[in-house]
Amino acid sequence: MLERIVIENYRSCLRTSLDFHPALSVLIGPNGSGKTNILQAILFLQKIADEQSHRPFEVDAVTANSRIKASIRIGQRQSRLSASVDSYADSGNNDVVKASKQKWVVTGRRSQKATIDAPLSLARYITPNRARQNLRRHYYFPQVSESALRSARAAPRWALNVLRKTAEFCSGITYYGASQFTNPAACPVSFDMEREGTRRGFPHLRGHARILYSMYVAQKAGDEKQFAEFDRVVGPKGLKLVDAISFREVTTSTVDHSVRIGGKVVRRRKHQLLIVPQFRVGKQKLSPNQLSEGTFKTLALLFYIITADSTALLIEEPEVCVHHGLLSSILELIKSYSRDKQIVLSTHSDYVLDHIKPENVFRVTRDRQIGTNVRQIRNTMTAAEFDALRVYLDDSGNLGEYWREGGLGDRA
Repeated sequence: MLERIVIENYRSCLRTSLDFHPALSVLIGPNGSGKTNILQAILFLQKIADEQSHRPFEVDAVTANSRIKASIRIGQRQSRLSASVDSYADSGNNDVVKASKQKWVVTGRRSQKATIDAPLSLARYITPNRARQNLRRHYYFPQVSESALRSARAAPRWALNVLRKTAEFCSGITYYGASQFTNPAACPVSFDMEREGTRRGFPHLRGHARILYSMYVAQKAGDEKQFAEFDRVVGPKGLKLVDAISFREVTTSTVDHSVRIGGKVVRRRKHQLLIVPQFRVGKQKLSPNQLSEGTFKTLALLFYIITADSTALLIEEPEVCVHHGLLSSILELIKSYSRDKQIVLSTHSDYVLDHIKPENVFRVTRDRQIGTNVRQIRNTMTAAEFDALRVYLDDSGNLGEYWREGGLGDRA
C-alpha cells in the first residue's frame, strides 16, 4: 500500500504531499490545479522500478530534476524512498526517466532498520532465498554503480526481501487516462509477437495496441479466471458492451540475412504470431478500430479495474465518454476492487462524487506561491462543518450536489 508521497519540483507540484486512503482516494479540484500532475508523479514509482524505462537523453529535450519521497507499506514492514529523478517529456508528452538516484530506508519488526542506496530496478532480480548471491555478478547489472551494489550486498537479507516486494508493488502500478484512448480509428487491427513471446515482451507498444496486447496475454497466458470475470462484466450478462472478445492467432515467418566476416551470408528464419483481435457485437465481428470511442475507453478502464495484474491503479477522469447509467456501474466496480488494489482517481464530475464517501475525497488547489496543494476534505472543515455535512448526506442530499453548490470549493 502506498501510504504517502511528497512531490518536489515537478510541474505545478513545488512541494506537494498526499497521505493516501488505504483503498480509494478521489482527487477533486478546478482545471489547472494539478490533479493530473499528481497522478503522473506517482507513476514515477513504476518507472524507477523498470530498468527499461531509463532511456538516453533525446536531442533538444529539456530535462527536469524532481524529488520524490514516498512511504510504502509491505505487510507489517515499510519502505521509505527519497529519490532524485531526471526526466524529460517525449513527443507524446509522456515522462521518460533519464536517470534516478534512490535511497531506501527499510523498517521491519522489532525496530529493525536498514538503509540501501541502490535503485529499485536492482531489487527485481532478488529472489527470496538467495538475496545476496544474486548480487555477486556485476555484469547482470551494467546500469548499476559499484557503490550501489556494495550497499545492496551489505544490507541484511530481510531488508533486501522487503525491497524486492516493494519493487513488485511499484512495477505493478498502472495508469488509465481519458486521453489515452481517443480516436479508436487509429488503433491497429493486428499486432505481431515472437512465436515464443513472453508476458513482458512488448515495451514498444503504446496506447490502443498496448491494452489489446494486455488483454491477449491475460486471456492466453495469464489468469483465465480473471479474464473470464472481465468477459462476464462487459458481455451480454453484464454491461452489454460487446458479446464476446477473441484473439485469432496466425503463424507467419520472415527471413533475416546477415553478413559475417569473410563475406559469408547467413540466412535465418524467424517465426512470429500475427494476433488479430475481434469483438463480436450481435452477429458482426468487429476490429478494434470499428468500436466507438466510448466503448473502447470503457473496455480499457474495466480491464484495468478487474484484472489483478496491477497492484495500484491511477485513473484520470473515468467519466469521460461514459453515460451516467454505465458510469454508476463502473463506480461500484471501482469501490469493490479497491479492496484488492489501491485506486487513486481524479474527477471533474459531481455525479462521481455522489457515489463516494467524504473520507475518500481530497481537494486539490493551486497557489502561485506554494503550487499544488492537497488536503483531505475532512481537514478543510471545522468539526462542526464536517458534522453538518454528514447530517446533510444522511438526511437530504449527496456529496456531488454539495460540491456543485460550492460546499467543497470551485469545481470548474
